[in-house]
Amino acid sequence: MPARLSPDQSRGYLVPLGASVRGAGQTGIFKRLIAILGRRPRVAIIAASADEALADDLDARLTADGAGHVQRIVLAQRTDSEAQTALAAVEHADLVVLCADQPLRLSTLLGGTALARLLRRRNADGMAVAGIGAGASVLPEHMLAGSAQGASPRMGNVSLAPGLGLSNRLLIDQGGAGADRLGRLLGALALNPFVLGIGLDADTAAFIGPDNVLEVVGVGSVTVVDPTDVGHSNAADAGPSDPISITNLRVHVLVHGSRYDLDFRRPL
Repeated sequence: MPARLSPDQSRGYLVPLGASVRGAGQTGIFKRLIAILGRRPRVAIIAASADEALADDLDARLTADGAGHVQRIVLAQRTDSEAQTALAAVEHADLVVLCADQPLRLSTLLGGTALARLLRRRNADGMAVAGIGAGASVLPEHMLAGSAQGASPRMGNVSLAPGLGLSNRLLIDQGGAGADRLGRLLGALALNPFVLGIGLDADTAAFIGPDNVLEVVGVGSVTVVDPTDVGHSNAADAGPSDPISITNLRVHVLVHGSRYDLDFRRPL
């Protein structure tokens, strides 16, 4: 669950980004993020040990786009998420960026640690948190941990796991614009129809502000699947590999500049 807000406090931005194909500096996403945060913000990059190449690119781009100080936190084992250097970096950061090559690698290094608790508290205090690629999937409470191939939703094809818990109203798929995305999202929403399904194209971000309005920034699109009025589903009766029936969903495809109200679940 997200940390409680103080009466006089606004939650910080939450920014899931699709996988970087063109390089972190070629879409204007980070320049926009730095502009929102203000002059010369302090940034901490949290990287799972297998994805340091992306962290190198992020480090260079954030500095070029105006970050005042960028500090790298590399998580090779869970004890790294308890280290005082990591906690101090997040305590003093204006923005934290999470990156990893797969969601479970990062969630198993972070989940239940002092660093995870601090990230939730600092976001509630106003610090922005972004996740790029697999790091985007880790941001919400319910994480899409993996899926088998196939455009149709099937039982057993989608696996969910606990995420970081910065939002309890989203499920994020950062797997690109392939045909399997809708199958992944529909399968996940059949299992948990409370949340909104968010699908991110590569080099595309969803800027979620303190007012819970999502704005799309980047070169691709963001797919929003809303199960508010979901009808019949056979998820409770389907066998381990059976196709899932799920009805009465709303689907929105949003491009750069489009906005969506997460509270009222409607495009603006």
